[in-house]
Amino acid sequence: MTIQQLKYAIILDQEKSYAKASLKLNIAQPTLSLQIQKLEQELKIKIFDRAKNPIETTSLGLEFIRQAKNVQNEMDKLEFLFSDSSKKIKGEFKFGIIPTVASSILVKILPNLTKKYPDLILKIYEISTKEIIELLNKNELDMGLLATPLGFSKLKETPIYYEPFTVYLSPKLNSSKKEINLEDYLENEIFILGEEHCFRNQSLKLCKNKAVSRIESGSFDTIKKLVDSNLGIAILPKFEDVNDSSRKKNLKGYLHAREISLITNQNFYKNHILKAIQQEIISVIPKEFLDKKKFKIIGIDEIF
Repeated sequence: MTIQQLKYAIILDQEKSYAKASLKLNIAQPTLSLQIQKLEQELKIKIFDRAKNPIETTSLGLEFIRQAKNVQNEMDKLEFLFSDSSKKIKGEFKFGIIPTVASSILVKILPNLTKKYPDLILKIYEISTKEIIELLNKNELDMGLLATPLGFSKLKETPIYYEPFTVYLSPKLNSSKKEINLEDYLENEIFILGEEHCFRNQSLKLCKNKAVSRIESGSFDTIKKLVDSNLGIAILPKFEDVNDSSRKKNLKGYLHAREISLITNQNFYKNHILKAIQQEIISVIPKEFLDKKKFKIIGIDEIF
């Protein structure tokens, strides 16, 4: 059994197809098939059920793949820590970001990261909190940027900044006040995100579950257009851009906010890349939003 065979098995498990796996590995399909056969013969187990289409990983094969991923991760870690990569910001880095953060932060940090670290190959995935956690637990993602606290002992949270909630008023509801009471607007239709977004749960908490809407949107872009068309109001994070900033109001009273953190799993070892990304994020966030003490954090509900 070789490290190369383990890699082949992991990729085949992901792709569920010899053709797709061989293409991803940049090897001939017969070569991949032969190596998988040798691996199964040596171990005297059946890892894949080839009679199924697409190929299925057997129950014993799933346990083998899980252990193979652990071995591969440790090999990657050894290679990384004891090469010049441990001192340089370089190589592939898989980074998951929830959509409600990506829409305001990604465009601000990506140009600088690309310019400063040309050898860093960032693979960015705009996905849900649930998906980020699942991929981190499977060692298929290096790091996530999302709302916390999550409360998972196997994941490390590094809080970065605190983003207050604001209310985006329609043109006909606009007020000259800089701060408003949300309670005064709860009779209006409040557009919220769909259930896949943790921001939805935070918004409902802020509204004390009194928000009423006919529409649950998949993005802030749609919600903002609905508000601009005088169809209702919306709760938005502070850093989300809008067409008319005069209609984006702060809430009176205690500053309710969401905590945004970098998340890694227990096997994470690319700490210098984490710090580089952390510093880029901090550089675009006003200082007053870096101190937790002044905010009342609204957490997220159970996501599984």
